[in-house]
Amino acid sequence: MTMKRYVNKTVMVTGGGKNIGRQIALDFAKEGANVVVCDYNEKNAEQTVLEIKALGASALSAVCDVRDRDKIFEYVGEAIKRFGGIDVLVNNAGGSAGLLGKLTRFVDAEPDTLDFVIDTNLKGAMHCTQAVLKQMIKQKSGKIINISSIAALCGLYDRVDYAAAKAALIGMTKALAMEIGEYNICVNCVSPGAIERDGYPMEHMTFLGENGHGGTPKDISDTVLFLASQDFITGQNFVVDGGRTLGPGWR
Repeated sequence: MTMKRYVNKTVMVTGGGKNIGRQIALDFAKEGANVVVCDYNEKNAEQTVLEIKALGASALSAVCDVRDRDKIFEYVGEAIKRFGGIDVLVNNAGGSAGLLGKLTRFVDAEPDTLDFVIDTNLKGAMHCTQAVLKQMIKQKSGKIINISSIAALCGLYDRVDYAAAKAALIGMTKALAMEIGEYNICVNCVSPGAIERDGYPMEHMTFLGENGHGGTPKDISDTVLFLASQDFITGQNFVVDGGRTLGPGWR
Protein backbone atom coordinates (compact mmCIF):
# COMPACT_ATOMS: atom_id res chain seq x y z
CA MET A 1 0.00 0.00 0.00
CA THR A 2 1.40 3.39 -1.01
CA MET A 3 1.88 5.81 1.86
CA LYS A 4 0.18 9.17 1.55
CA ARG A 5 2.74 11.95 1.83
CA TYR A 6 0.66 14.75 3.31
CA VAL A 7 -1.46 13.19 6.04
CA ASN A 8 -1.98 15.70 8.89
CA LYS A 9 -0.60 18.50 6.70
CA THR A 10 -2.56 21.57 5.66
CA VAL A 11 -2.14 23.14 2.24
CA MET A 12 -3.48 26.47 1.01
CA VAL A 13 -3.92 26.81 -2.75
CA THR A 14 -4.87 30.16 -4.26
CA GLY A 15 -6.78 30.13 -7.52
CA GLY A 16 -7.86 26.64 -6.44
CA GLY A 17 -11.25 26.73 -8.11
CA LYS A 18 -10.25 25.46 -11.53
CA ASN A 19 -7.49 24.49 -13.95
CA ILE A 20 -3.99 24.24 -12.43
CA GLY A 21 -5.09 25.30 -8.95
CA ARG A 22 -7.92 22.79 -8.82
CA GLN A 23 -5.61 19.98 -9.90
CA ILE A 24 -3.07 20.92 -7.23
CA ALA A 25 -5.77 21.04 -4.55
CA LEU A 26 -7.19 17.65 -5.54
CA ASP A 27 -3.79 15.98 -5.73
CA PHE A 28 -2.83 17.20 -2.27
CA ALA A 29 -6.16 15.89 -0.98
CA LYS A 30 -5.50 12.48 -2.57
CA GLU A 31 -2.25 12.46 -0.59
CA GLY A 32 -4.11 13.02 2.67
CA ALA A 33 -3.79 16.79 3.15
CA ASN A 34 -6.32 19.22 4.52
CA VAL A 35 -6.81 21.81 1.78
CA VAL A 36 -7.75 25.48 1.95
CA VAL A 37 -9.21 26.35 -1.46
CA CYS A 38 -8.86 30.06 -2.08
CA ASP A 39 -10.65 31.50 -5.12
CA TYR A 40 -12.56 34.68 -5.93
CA ASN A 41 -15.25 32.59 -7.65
CA GLU A 42 -17.48 31.09 -4.97
CA LYS A 43 -19.02 28.45 -7.24
CA ASN A 44 -15.63 27.17 -8.39
CA ALA A 45 -14.19 27.16 -4.87
CA GLU A 46 -17.17 25.26 -3.48
CA GLN A 47 -17.05 22.72 -6.31
CA THR A 48 -13.39 21.96 -5.62
CA VAL A 49 -14.15 21.63 -1.91
CA LEU A 50 -16.95 19.15 -2.67
CA GLU A 51 -14.56 17.09 -4.82
CA ILE A 52 -11.96 17.10 -2.03
CA LYS A 53 -14.48 15.96 0.56
CA ALA A 54 -15.58 13.18 -1.80
CA LEU A 55 -11.99 11.95 -1.62
CA GLY A 56 -12.28 11.69 2.15
CA ALA A 57 -10.11 14.73 2.90
CA SER A 58 -10.96 17.91 4.80
CA ALA A 59 -11.29 21.24 3.06
CA LEU A 60 -12.09 24.88 3.73
CA SER A 61 -13.52 27.22 1.11
CA ALA A 62 -11.87 30.65 1.22
CA VAL A 63 -13.84 32.85 -1.16
CA CYS A 64 -11.85 36.01 -1.73
CA ASP A 65 -9.65 37.91 -4.14
CA VAL A 66 -5.94 37.63 -3.28
CA ARG A 67 -5.76 41.41 -3.67
CA ASP A 68 -7.91 41.70 -0.53
CA ARG A 69 -5.18 41.57 2.12
CA ASP A 70 -7.53 41.74 5.12
CA LYS A 71 -9.71 38.91 3.84
CA ILE A 72 -6.67 36.73 3.12
CA PHE A 73 -5.39 37.20 6.68
CA GLU A 74 -8.88 36.43 8.00
CA TYR A 75 -9.09 33.13 6.11
CA VAL A 76 -5.56 32.12 7.07
CA GLY A 77 -6.45 32.74 10.70
CA GLU A 78 -9.56 30.58 10.30
CA ALA A 79 -7.52 27.80 8.67
CA ILE A 80 -4.91 27.87 11.44
CA LYS A 81 -7.66 27.73 14.07
CA ARG A 82 -9.36 24.82 12.33
CA PHE A 83 -6.37 22.76 11.24
CA GLY A 84 -3.62 23.92 13.61
CA GLY A 85 -1.40 25.57 11.01
CA ILE A 86 -0.55 25.81 7.34
CA ASP A 87 2.33 23.66 6.12
CA VAL A 88 2.30 24.46 2.40
CA LEU A 89 1.25 27.60 0.54
CA VAL A 90 0.83 27.46 -3.23
CA ASN A 91 0.57 30.95 -4.73
CA ASN A 92 -1.19 29.99 -7.94
CA ALA A 93 -3.74 32.79 -8.38
CA GLY A 94 -2.93 35.06 -11.30
CA GLY A 95 -3.78 36.07 -14.80
CA SER A 96 -3.19 38.61 -17.52
CA ALA A 97 -5.23 41.59 -18.66
CA GLY A 98 -7.10 39.04 -20.75
CA LEU A 99 -9.20 38.37 -17.64
CA LEU A 100 -10.59 41.88 -18.11
CA GLY A 101 -10.75 41.64 -21.89
CA LYS A 102 -8.03 44.30 -22.08
CA LEU A 103 -5.01 42.67 -23.69
CA THR A 104 -3.11 45.43 -25.48
CA ARG A 105 0.31 46.69 -26.41
CA PHE A 106 2.02 48.22 -23.40
CA VAL A 107 1.94 51.75 -24.84
CA ASP A 108 -1.86 51.63 -24.67
CA ALA A 109 -2.24 49.84 -21.32
CA GLU A 110 -4.52 51.62 -18.88
CA PRO A 111 -3.22 52.37 -15.36
CA ASP A 112 -6.10 50.47 -13.74
CA THR A 113 -5.30 47.42 -15.84
CA LEU A 114 -1.63 47.58 -14.86
CA ASP A 115 -2.65 47.75 -11.20
CA PHE A 116 -4.96 44.75 -11.61
CA VAL A 117 -2.29 42.57 -13.21
CA ILE A 118 0.52 43.52 -10.81
CA ASP A 119 -1.70 43.27 -7.74
CA THR A 120 -3.21 39.92 -8.74
CA ASN A 121 0.01 38.19 -9.72
CA LEU A 122 2.58 39.75 -7.39
CA LYS A 123 1.00 41.59 -4.48
CA GLY A 124 -1.56 38.82 -4.02
CA ALA A 125 1.28 36.32 -3.55
CA MET A 126 2.94 38.72 -1.13
CA HIS A 127 -0.26 39.10 0.90
CA CYS A 128 -0.76 35.34 1.15
CA THR A 129 2.88 34.72 2.00
CA GLN A 130 2.92 37.29 4.78
CA ALA A 131 -0.33 35.83 6.11
CA VAL A 132 1.18 32.35 6.62
CA LEU A 133 4.78 33.28 7.48
CA LYS A 134 4.50 33.98 11.19
CA GLN A 135 2.93 30.58 11.81
CA MET A 136 5.52 28.82 9.61
CA ILE A 137 8.35 30.61 11.41
CA LYS A 138 6.85 29.64 14.76
CA GLN A 139 6.59 25.97 13.78
CA LYS A 140 10.01 26.15 12.08
CA SER A 141 8.86 24.40 8.94
CA GLY A 142 6.95 25.12 5.77
CA LYS A 143 6.93 25.16 2.00
CA ILE A 144 6.00 28.13 -0.18
CA ILE A 145 5.61 27.44 -3.89
CA ASN A 146 4.97 30.29 -6.31
CA ILE A 147 3.52 29.74 -9.77
CA SER A 148 5.22 32.02 -12.28
CA SER A 149 5.26 31.58 -16.08
CA ILE A 150 7.66 31.20 -18.98
CA ALA A 151 6.48 34.72 -19.85
CA ALA A 152 8.87 35.79 -17.09
CA LEU A 153 11.76 34.23 -19.00
CA CYS A 154 11.03 35.04 -22.63
CA GLY A 155 8.30 37.68 -22.59
CA LEU A 156 4.89 37.59 -24.24
CA TYR A 157 3.21 39.96 -26.67
CA ASP A 158 0.47 42.16 -25.24
CA ARG A 159 1.36 41.02 -21.72
CA VAL A 160 4.26 43.22 -20.62
CA ASP A 161 2.64 43.79 -17.23
CA TYR A 162 2.00 40.06 -16.77
CA ALA A 163 5.56 39.13 -17.76
CA ALA A 164 6.93 41.74 -15.36
CA ALA A 165 4.81 40.50 -12.45
CA LYS A 166 5.71 36.87 -13.07
CA ALA A 167 9.42 37.73 -13.32
CA ALA A 168 9.10 39.55 -9.99
CA LEU A 169 7.71 36.35 -8.46
CA ILE A 170 10.95 34.56 -9.34
CA GLY A 171 12.96 37.34 -7.69
CA MET A 172 10.68 37.19 -4.67
CA THR A 173 11.23 33.44 -4.46
CA LYS A 174 15.01 33.75 -4.35
CA ALA A 175 15.17 36.62 -1.86
CA LEU A 176 12.58 35.10 0.47
CA ALA A 177 14.35 31.73 0.41
CA MET A 178 17.46 33.50 1.76
CA GLU A 179 15.53 35.23 4.53
CA ILE A 180 13.58 32.32 5.95
CA GLY A 181 15.82 29.35 5.28
CA GLU A 182 17.00 29.44 8.89
CA TYR A 183 13.47 28.44 9.93
CA ASN A 184 13.52 25.34 7.69
CA ILE A 185 11.11 26.95 5.24
CA CYS A 186 11.75 26.24 1.57
CA VAL A 187 10.60 28.66 -1.12
CA ASN A 188 10.50 27.61 -4.76
CA CYS A 189 8.86 28.61 -8.01
CA VAL A 190 7.32 26.75 -10.96
CA SER A 191 7.11 28.38 -14.40
CA PRO A 192 4.60 26.59 -16.63
CA GLY A 193 4.57 26.79 -20.38
CA ALA A 194 1.34 26.52 -22.36
CA ILE A 195 -1.02 24.44 -20.21
CA GLU A 196 -4.49 23.31 -21.23
CA ARG A 197 -7.22 25.24 -19.45
CA ASP A 198 -10.91 24.42 -19.22
CA GLY A 199 -10.29 21.37 -21.39
CA TYR A 200 -8.61 23.18 -24.29
CA PRO A 201 -5.42 21.27 -25.27
CA MET A 202 -2.07 22.89 -26.08
CA GLU A 203 -0.48 20.05 -28.03
CA HIS A 204 1.45 22.21 -30.51
CA MET A 205 3.41 24.19 -27.93
CA THR A 206 6.31 21.80 -27.19
CA PHE A 207 9.26 20.03 -28.79
CA LEU A 208 7.86 16.66 -27.71
CA GLY A 209 7.08 14.07 -30.37
CA GLU A 210 3.87 12.30 -31.22
CA ASN A 211 4.15 10.10 -28.14
CA GLY A 212 4.38 13.18 -25.93
CA HIS A 213 1.51 15.42 -24.94
CA GLY A 214 0.54 19.02 -24.55
CA GLY A 215 0.94 20.60 -21.15
CA THR A 216 -1.67 19.61 -18.58
CA PRO A 217 -2.50 20.85 -15.08
CA LYS A 218 -1.27 17.46 -13.81
CA ASP A 219 2.24 18.24 -15.09
CA ILE A 220 2.34 21.33 -12.91
CA SER A 221 0.67 19.65 -9.95
CA ASP A 222 3.17 16.78 -9.98
CA THR A 223 6.01 19.31 -9.82
CA VAL A 224 4.39 21.23 -6.97
CA LEU A 225 3.79 18.10 -4.90
CA PHE A 226 7.38 17.01 -5.48
CA LEU A 227 8.71 20.35 -4.26
CA ALA A 228 6.44 20.26 -1.22
CA SER A 229 8.08 16.98 -0.23
CA GLN A 230 11.67 18.25 -0.45
CA ASP A 231 13.73 19.77 2.37
CA PHE A 232 16.94 20.59 0.49
CA ILE A 233 15.65 22.46 -2.55
CA THR A 234 15.03 26.17 -2.12
CA GLY A 235 15.24 29.42 -4.06
CA GLN A 236 14.83 27.67 -7.41
CA ASN A 237 12.64 28.20 -10.45
CA PHE A 238 11.50 25.04 -12.23
CA VAL A 239 10.48 25.44 -15.88
CA VAL A 240 7.81 22.94 -16.91
CA ASP A 241 7.10 23.69 -20.56
CA GLY A 242 7.85 20.64 -22.71
CA GLY A 243 10.95 22.39 -23.98
CA ARG A 244 9.11 25.39 -25.42
CA THR A 245 11.70 27.88 -24.16
CA LEU A 246 14.67 25.95 -25.54
CA GLY A 247 14.68 28.11 -28.67
CA PRO A 248 13.38 28.03 -32.22
CA GLY A 249 14.91 24.61 -32.96
CA TRP A 250 15.63 23.34 -36.45
CA ARG A 251 12.40 21.73 -37.64
